[in-house]
Parts: sequence; C-alpha cells; structure tokens
Amino acid sequence: MLSPLPVPETKPATELVDGVLVRKMSPKRRHQALERRWVEALERWARGRGEAYHEWRHEFRAPGYRFASLVPDVAYLSRHALDALGDAAAEAPPRAPEVVVEILSSGEPERVLAWKIAAYLAAGSSVVFVVDPPHRTVVAHDAHGRQRFGPGDTVTHDALPGFAYPIDAMLEGLYLGE
Repeated sequence: MLSPLPVPETKPATELVDGVLVRKMSPKRRHQALERRWVEALERWARGRGEAYHEWRHEFRAPGYRFASLVPDVAYLSRHALDALGDAAAEAPPRAPEVVVEILSSGEPERVLAWKIAAYLAAGSSVVFVVDPPHRTVVAHDAHGRQRFGPGDTVTHDALPGFAYPIDAMLEGLYLGE
C-alpha cells in the first residue's frame, strides 16, 4: 500500500480532513492563551508521565475514516506511547493523541470538527475536549458519549485520573466575546 503524500507545512497549519486539505484558522491571542494553559494543566497533571504540546501534528488511520493528518490545538501522549514510538516517530506521531484539546474559533466549520472528533476517537484517543470560550463551556467527547462542563464546573475525565481543571480558572482574564 502506498503511503499518503505528506501534508505541506504551512502557517497556519494545513490538515488532511476526510481526504481534503483544510487550512486551520489563524489563532488569535485568546486561542493561544488557552492552548498554553491546557498544555500547562496537562503537564502538571502528568508529572513526567507524558508530554503535551500545542499544534503537534499527528498522522494516522482510523477504522472507517480516510488517512488523517491533523494538528490538534493541544495533544497529549503518555511516556509509554512516546517510548514505543521512539524519538524520530514522536516528532509527527503516526497515531492519534491519547488526549486532544480543540479550541473553537469563529468560522470553523462544524462538520470539520465533528469529523476530527470521530476520527480521533476511532483511532484510539481516550478523550477529545472541545473548548468554547464565548459560551464558557468544555465538552468532553469519548467512546461513551459527551459530558458538558460550564461556569463553576471543574473539567475531569476517567482517562485522566486526578486531573481537575476549573472552567473559571481556565478562562480567567480572557476576552470571551465572539
């Protein structure tokens, strides 16, 4: 079987979604701040048991989906998964992240986000968190469904034992308009 052609590295990044090249939205200040905050929260939780990065390309196949080359806003892989890949393959992992965070941007097509969530989960991601700043919500998607967190709630998930991220702290001091 032939390998898919590499997706060109551009700024902002281009993703291969359902066989179509899609340019990611150019992130604004709030988006970048939330990416940084999520990376820091995941790194604190992991305490060296894995690594989280923003805009980290992952290329993978998922049963029932076309080849995906995606650049999640934040991705996490455990130390076990990273060690199994080795340093070279970990640069652009040929697998889905274990934990994904996508931060909504105005103008991002819902169908693209829905495809990405389904592909991540089909390829083995444990949870996909979708952050909606103007609505002050996070929705955790996993193989069993969805769980919504709002103002005053703390984001938790069984796939991340001991992880707790208060929505109010996550959004503190950020512009939350459209």
